[in-house]
Amino acid sequence: MSLPKETDIAILGAGLAGLSIASWLDELAPANAALPRLHLLEAREEDTHDRTWCFWDQAPHPFGDAISHRWPNWQVSHAGQQVEYSDPDHPYAMLPADAMRRSAYNRIAIRDEFSLVRGVKVNAIAPQSESLRITTSQGQLNAKVVIDTRPPPMNALAESQGVWQVFHGVEVHQPHHGHDLSKACLMDFQAGHSGIHFVYLLPLDEHHLLVEWTCFAADRHSEVCQTLLAAELPWMLASWLDDHLGKGWVVQRSETGCLPMMPVTPPSLNSRYLSAGIRGGWMRPATGYMFASCQLGAADVARQLLKAHTHNRWHLAPPRLRSPALGWMDKVFLQAIRQHPDAASGWFLRLFANTTAAQQRRFLGDQPSAGDLLAIMQALPPGPFMRAALPRFSTSGGH
Repeated sequence: MSLPKETDIAILGAGLAGLSIASWLDELAPANAALPRLHLLEAREEDTHDRTWCFWDQAPHPFGDAISHRWPNWQVSHAGQQVEYSDPDHPYAMLPADAMRRSAYNRIAIRDEFSLVRGVKVNAIAPQSESLRITTSQGQLNAKVVIDTRPPPMNALAESQGVWQVFHGVEVHQPHHGHDLSKACLMDFQAGHSGIHFVYLLPLDEHHLLVEWTCFAADRHSEVCQTLLAAELPWMLASWLDDHLGKGWVVQRSETGCLPMMPVTPPSLNSRYLSAGIRGGWMRPATGYMFASCQLGAADVARQLLKAHTHNRWHLAPPRLRSPALGWMDKVFLQAIRQHPDAASGWFLRLFANTTAAQQRRFLGDQPSAGDLLAIMQALPPGPFMRAALPRFSTSGGH
């Protein structure tokens, strides 16, 4: 498909954020209403089943039918101790990338106003009097608004205020592996490694597991991070699989990632341009969870687009996804992790051990109440977190 000369909405990138915005636009549109013209510009020619999104299924979203697994129980383990919680009404859920895409593509296919164009590299975006001109590898496109979901540039990331979440995951076939199919193992902290390392395990059925080795690191170029990001199976994950599954396991699929758990300054151009997804700061900095906050952001943007189309006033504002209190807590938590990486695994266990299942899922799912935030603060040791917060108090006091 070739590019037209103009459109109403150009979404740069057809990943989770871009496809969520398109899906919410379809979801929220009044029955039989004409929608704005929308073009999703995707650089990739083909999709790969390269990732999954997990979250607590506690809020409506357009991808409910695409969820592949739900676990009513979850567990965190450290140094021989473990805590387990259950919430059957709000289980931990998995959305595979291929299922999410199929759901979104089905919505796009039945909307004459929506188009997905592949193999498009965006080279430049320039303001015009009533639009933005996008220069691409397939020509130019004028759009009334541009929503940019491409990865953020490095200068948008506050690396000194956070860490990188680096992981290597494998879908493994091991007949009769014996793991409880109702329980997600969110964090099994691994001793003998500098910093924060844990195994994340999701049983998919009696014979298949998703197992990820995750590291929180200040330097994404470190040797351990490069080992995790390599195509080859990392030695530490292979050793763990041997120790816990025996020698008969077979890797069927791999996924790797390097996520910025840090504040993001969204790139801006004017009110017709909006950074979204990780580029827009939608991913939760202190957890690396993306799906829940992405749905909040995508729904907000979709409502703005419907209003803009109705009134023919094409301007967008960044959605407000988190309270200032939650944003402040995340920054303090990340600073404490940077200052005391070897103590952090104990803090995570303490946090889970001293809060309820409902408090945990609301906090991690970007829906905490004031009481939840207080419970989280009371669950953590005051000393290191006060020291991490003090520079922020002194900085804010100077303005």
